[in-house]
Amino acid sequence: MGDLVQFVPRADRDASANLAEFIRLAREELTAFADDGAWDSDTWRHNDTVVVFATKTAPLDSYSFTPLAEPFKTFAKAYIRYSYSHKPVKSLAMTVQALRCMEAALLDVCGQAEVAMLGVAVMDGCAAKCREFYSNADLLCNTGRKIQAIFDFVREKRLVPSLPAWKSPFKKPPILTEDLGEAGQAHRAKKLPSNETMLAVADLFAQADNTESLFFSSILILLMATPSRISEVLKLPVDCIQWEPDAQGVQQMYLRWRAAKGKGAMKKWVVPAMHDVVQEAVRRLLDIGESAREAARFAFESPGMFMRHPGCITNPMEDSERPLMPDEFCAATGIDCPRGGLRLDGSPSWSQVKVEKGLWQLVERGATSYRDLAGYVLETCGGTYWPWIDEDRTVEAWCALCLHRWNEFHKEFQVKYFSWRLPTANDVNTRLGPGKGLSLFDRRGLKNPDGTSIKLTTHQLRHWLSTMSERAGMDDYTLAQWAGRARIADNRHYDHRSPEEQLEAARDMLQLEPPPLLERLKHRQPVTYQELGVDRLGTAKATLYGMCVHDYAMAPCQKQRECMTCKEHVCIKGDHVTLDRIRLLEAQTELLLRQARQAHEDGDFGADRWVDNHKWKLAHVRAMRMALEHPNVPEGAILRIPDGHDPSAVRRALMDLGLVDVPSIEAVAPQIVPALGG
Repeated sequence: MGDLVQFVPRADRDASANLAEFIRLAREELTAFADDGAWDSDTWRHNDTVVVFATKTAPLDSYSFTPLAEPFKTFAKAYIRYSYSHKPVKSLAMTVQALRCMEAALLDVCGQAEVAMLGVAVMDGCAAKCREFYSNADLLCNTGRKIQAIFDFVREKRLVPSLPAWKSPFKKPPILTEDLGEAGQAHRAKKLPSNETMLAVADLFAQADNTESLFFSSILILLMATPSRISEVLKLPVDCIQWEPDAQGVQQMYLRWRAAKGKGAMKKWVVPAMHDVVQEAVRRLLDIGESAREAARFAFESPGMFMRHPGCITNPMEDSERPLMPDEFCAATGIDCPRGGLRLDGSPSWSQVKVEKGLWQLVERGATSYRDLAGYVLETCGGTYWPWIDEDRTVEAWCALCLHRWNEFHKEFQVKYFSWRLPTANDVNTRLGPGKGLSLFDRRGLKNPDGTSIKLTTHQLRHWLSTMSERAGMDDYTLAQWAGRARIADNRHYDHRSPEEQLEAARDMLQLEPPPLLERLKHRQPVTYQELGVDRLGTAKATLYGMCVHDYAMAPCQKQRECMTCKEHVCIKGDHVTLDRIRLLEAQTELLLRQARQAHEDGDFGADRWVDNHKWKLAHVRAMRMALEHPNVPEGAILRIPDGHDPSAVRRALMDLGLVDVPSIEAVAPQIVPALGG
């Protein structure tokens, strides 16, 4: 992290003066990438961040490159140092690619790489060069965004006379895990291994009987236990297994974990079904790497001393400065010395021996003492972060679980007893798919169901476990925490369920069980006709005493809201509000009946008709009230007036003509309260 200095352009300067001041500030006042005096170098390094100021207009590979043209290279260095100082990132690859496209466009359009010549033609040329250099849709999108950001920076800081706004023409490619077409289907099939392949991984672990299969199958088991990256597994400490009681007091296993991509230190919980197999995998790795950890600890505790091992002829502790004899050198370094002998002078005869390049260079320099070998071992095995295994500096080399010795799995060369190393992702991946040689699966005769060779990558296990978790219903937050993802949104990149599966899952979430009918009646929520026994689409209307199922689209209400005597009205037991209203209606009807009887006794004309009317209504109301209060009628029961108690106008006319029998009370009584059983 460099010193933070903000560049503020001055309005009284022209663009060239602002540009010169910006470059001066970046070169003289900012300190990012300044540890090695990097400004004059074309390769900058800071921890794992590497920047190579190479042009794309000339051949470019890992071993040789041509620097960017001046004066654009100076601007590129200033921009990299300034942007990194304000926002340190692990990778500047996209920014460097954008600068290379700009340089190529300036050379192509203007003939020279001068930032002051930026204009519309150069902007369009940048897009053209981006298409020429990169074909991947993700690279195009990300590089285009960086080009746009550089143009915006140049415009805001007034580093060029005038520059219009520019927007990257490269759209963000679709997320193939969510694509519904053939491309998405092919992507999911490529990323997600089959269940048969995963069972083959388990078989590989169970059948392992040599050092190589024991070591790498154990790493695969750790990848299967939790959704993990191979880089995270390779950095586990020897005491990675820990236990902690859950809420019920049961001991649960977790792994001491350091997640990549910003998540950091965490507890990686292991499901109980994997406890035993994870313990066995860790035990195997501990046994295989024990000698390598001893070598690393010796190198740390005894600097400048070469570790004595079973192959040594003489004792490195007693005579560390003396140049070794050829047989002593070969024995110490694990080289098969030919019978004719060798001279330790770099003579051509050494070219006939299978020897590491570094040891050959030692011989050429005449550095053949035990102390020279100790320096070579530390330089080769220690790495950049010695005694730590990576930049996080949380695990010492002799505490790394996955440590092993050189040539530990080699079939020709001797194991280097004094050495140690961490495997790489490539070491693991080359043993999972047929490449130059047979994979671990092929050696065991494990094949796909169709007889083809199994091809697997370490990251596919992470995809498989994440997808299986989605299928099992794990929520997004828990899955992100378990997988060590800093953002929950990243789950979607590992969800390879088919569109049909995702649709079914969405339906399961939406198809919630509706509340009981009684609950919806109490809260005046919609109730369908079908739920009330009427075969018709639509929603019933709520009344003071229950629900009305009359079809108002066919005819208006024929009862003038005399609901309690209507066969198209239903009451539902359990709603105390409607029951209280029915009780009140019964009391009111009784009062009206007494008044009508008194009027009839007093000789009032027509009072007898009111007596009959109130009796009819009171009979229905009282019968419904008794039914709703009866202990044998269950809660939520639907009650209604039987058809015989409320004949239609047509039926009444037919009954008057004698064409239809009038139902007896015995016939309709069982229908009044069906739940009472008669």
